[in-house]
Amino acid sequence: MHVVVHIGPYKTGSTSIQASLRANPEELWRQGCYYFDEPHMPEFALQTLALTGAEQMTPDLRHRFPSLAAAKAWSEGCWQRFEAEVQCRRPPLTLISSEHFSGLSDPRVLIQRLRRSFSRITVLAYLRDPADLYCSTLQQRIRGNGDRLSALPSPLSFFYPARKQLEPFLNLVGAENMRVRRFGSPAATAADTATTPITTGRHDVVQDFFATLSTLGRPLSLPSHHANETLPAAVIAWVLSLNETLDDQGPGAARHLLLERLEITPEVQALPKLRFSDPSLPALIHANARPACAWLNQTFLQGQEPLPLAAADLPRPDRSPQAIAEARAGLRDWLLDQLTPEATQVISRAIVSLEPPHLDPDRPDPSDLDPSHLDPPPCP
Repeated sequence: MHVVVHIGPYKTGSTSIQASLRANPEELWRQGCYYFDEPHMPEFALQTLALTGAEQMTPDLRHRFPSLAAAKAWSEGCWQRFEAEVQCRRPPLTLISSEHFSGLSDPRVLIQRLRRSFSRITVLAYLRDPADLYCSTLQQRIRGNGDRLSALPSPLSFFYPARKQLEPFLNLVGAENMRVRRFGSPAATAADTATTPITTGRHDVVQDFFATLSTLGRPLSLPSHHANETLPAAVIAWVLSLNETLDDQGPGAARHLLLERLEITPEVQALPKLRFSDPSLPALIHANARPACAWLNQTFLQGQEPLPLAAADLPRPDRSPQAIAEARAGLRDWLLDQLTPEATQVISRAIVSLEPPHLDPDRPDPSDLDPSHLDPPPCP
């Protein structure tokens, strides 16, 4: 049997891909593909068993489970359900997806466990331009983590993680069992093979995902369900200033609901997105990422649009204390420049709403994750 392991990585459209998969399990099965989807925290269900230390637990896991042992017990129950379902269904193709797979420091536990049930393992991943990834990472850390400016990486200090994320899987399954796509590449056709060059450009990652799966021998097609979490640049700058007022408890429910309101306000969403205005900032990122990008281009992206490479003869970026301070000041100025008077008016009107926010009554309770309730369901 064959399993495809979609490992993300982070900020490469995984949420949209997973939304499409979860919305269409019956149609996937009709096309010969079984997608495993745990109802609670699905992105952690199979990944958590491979964690080696409590420090690797995300805030979500620490909130749900009192210890790593409890989290791994839950994950073991998820694995048992997954394996029982695979043995019952005997699907031509099985698919699992989590961007957190790419964050495993050692994915051997994951791959070894999969080899119990599958004779063929294919790892599917996407690569994103380092400068684009930096902007997306900034947004996530400002919005989701509540980071202050002092905690954010500057363009000078940003580490491009793609090689670190993909190389352990390469060593475990081999290049012939990996499919790595440039984030934003156009969908391949079902007739494409792993050795056929694929033209690249800016296209739908969900459709590219299914087209890439189709090159593995089983045509698959589903409608796209986009989960666009991008906020306008002015909102990111405003939230950054708000983060300076947070205490050690971090972002709370009221803040989360406020951001949800900004997401659905048309006047707010019409504001410009976060883009570099000073070319020296992405130039720093590309210079730092050049060794990783060169390796990734050579190893995975033959025949595709390569990741951008800084000129090989450029001097190494200055990392003196003064240069680091200047880079952080440049980051602050670039972000705060997004907060124009017009944009501030639009955001303020959306925030000062006539309707109070309400907590979601459908939010799952942590008690729902009791491992004792994870008996495998009957096979269809």
